[in-house]
Amino acid sequence: MRDLIDECGIDLTNFGFQTENLNKYEISCSKLVIKTDDESEKLGFEKGCYYIFNAPLLSNLMPEHEKILFNKIKEKLQCLLKLHKIKKRGKILFVGIGNPDIIADCFGVWTVNKINIQPFKKNNKILKIIPNTFANTGINAYEIIRLIVEAFDVSSVFLFDSLATENIERLGSSIQFNDVGLTPGSAMNNFGMAINQETLHVPCFSLGVPMMISGLNLNTKKDVVLTEKDAREKIDFLSSLISKIIDELIK
Repeated sequence: MRDLIDECGIDLTNFGFQTENLNKYEISCSKLVIKTDDESEKLGFEKGCYYIFNAPLLSNLMPEHEKILFNKIKEKLQCLLKLHKIKKRGKILFVGIGNPDIIADCFGVWTVNKINIQPFKKNNKILKIIPNTFANTGINAYEIIRLIVEAFDVSSVFLFDSLATENIERLGSSIQFNDVGLTPGSAMNNFGMAINQETLHVPCFSLGVPMMISGLNLNTKKDVVLTEKDAREKIDFLSSLISKIIDELIK
């Protein structure tokens, strides 16, 4: 299973895939809406709305990208929230998926850590949690999230996670978000429970950045997970960028 919608191996233009070039630093924003069960089956992705930003020059020009990405990502996220009629008065749960001990898997953890909340404010509506991984806790992330959604009457869930890519040049240079949730570890064949509106009964949005690529160790014949040497710098930049956008949207 693949994480990035435009790596499904199918010509997406036949399904309404549209790309907008932002005319600076080669940044582009693409959108795909999967409307039917038939399209979902052919593409291998759940029905819903997908946005993906590609910024191939991000490694060398991080500061120059910040304002452009901030404004455009915020605009597209607002479209998704409006589509699902998400109100600020409802309780929102932010979830950082991933292993905090592995840099390539830290995007979700770092992003949620940087989102500002006011826990002592009367009628606080913003909650956040980092459930860690099943390997570290023995508890499926879905079960933790489900219990919180039910106990606190959460009205929507945002999930942040590191993704996998098939193209080494896209490591830390693409940002994908959707309104269909996610399945933790799916691209690495470590299938957890799907976290989406069907399983939680509230709208679920996910946002991820590809930070790892699978490979083969020729000496051991075992699969390995690879990332790039500036992964920490990219995750710090992108997690700060996304957390600032979230803070703007919920304030």
